[in-house]
Amino acid sequence: MATKGKKILIVDDDRAVITLLENVLSSAGYDVEQAHNGLEGVAQVKKIVPDLIVLDVMMPELNGYDVCRDLKFDPKFKHIPIIVLTSREQELDPRIGFLMGIDYMQKPVDTKLLLEKVQKALE
Repeated sequence: MATKGKKILIVDDDRAVITLLENVLSSAGYDVEQAHNGLEGVAQVKKIVPDLIVLDVMMPELNGYDVCRDLKFDPKFKHIPIIVLTSREQELDPRIGFLMGIDYMQKPVDTKLLLEKVQKALE
């Protein structure tokens, strides 16, 4: 799978998480952009139209579920796969997530698993 030119947007309010994810994904050859809350994330999606979004759930302003809803109901952005990061058990049925193009990962992030999920989502 060619990673060159694939844009990934990381949306998380924790700068340490953003730094970790950016290092892992950049090292794997992805172009990485970042946003520090849900509102900024939605604005970035509209500006850069990433190939994939890695999205935290618990954020101020607009949480990850609201970001997912806004993007998945917009015909311009509903095709973008999303990997949701959460530190708690899933509230959403993973089968529904799959149908909507949403995958899940628990925090702390297993970077090897993240890379596998990113590659699979971009196939």
